[in-house]
Amino acid sequence: MKNLFNLESPLMQMLTRIGDMILLNVLFLLCSIPVITLGASLAAMHKMLQEIVYETDSSTVKGFFRAFRNNFKQATVVWLFVLLVIAGLFCDYLLIITFFSGSEAVKWMLILLAVLAVIVSCIAAYLIPMLVRYDNKLRNHVNNAVILAVIKLPRTLGLLALNFLPLIILTLSLNVFIQTLIFWIFIGFAFTTYMETLLLKPVFDELEQGKDNVRVGL
Repeated sequence: MKNLFNLESPLMQMLTRIGDMILLNVLFLLCSIPVITLGASLAAMHKMLQEIVYETDSSTVKGFFRAFRNNFKQATVVWLFVLLVIAGLFCDYLLIITFFSGSEAVKWMLILLAVLAVIVSCIAAYLIPMLVRYDNKLRNHVNNAVILAVIKLPRTLGLLALNFLPLIILTLSLNVFIQTLIFWIFIGFAFTTYMETLLLKPVFDELEQGKDNVRVGL
């Protein structure tokens, strides 16, 4: 029984990880309130969860704000680009349903928009995790993200599913989303990011062993 509550026991380590994820989730939500800082906030959460997965974690709060500050520029550029793409795709959607309603071409136009959205989402799924792990130019991060999104397609699809999980739940059932809202407020975003980090760990291990045609530190 004593071993059960030992700090090194599996139970206590699991409870510690849950506590860290709850704290990271709250920090992520609070630091995302200005909206423009969402990219840096997401980067900081990714960095800390990478440290947890690789068992190199430090002080959660200090580490979060250090990662927020260190990755602010690149993460904000990525986030603003994603916002710009979202706005552009939404405007295109409105134009299509307004001016081409009833046309045979509408279906194909909407499919094209969906494909573009998926492509951008696939690339973005790798960008933030890579820029917090590797010291690199943003251009190289983008090139590497494109390569990984293609050659690691099964993992890419898994990342997309985790990234869009709240939206998927909301689309399938508003009631279920409302019932799980407390989960997302307290731990949901950190938990899905933790799962993404586990998915990406073998990819990063391969990169760091030089098994893929990706430039990770230039």
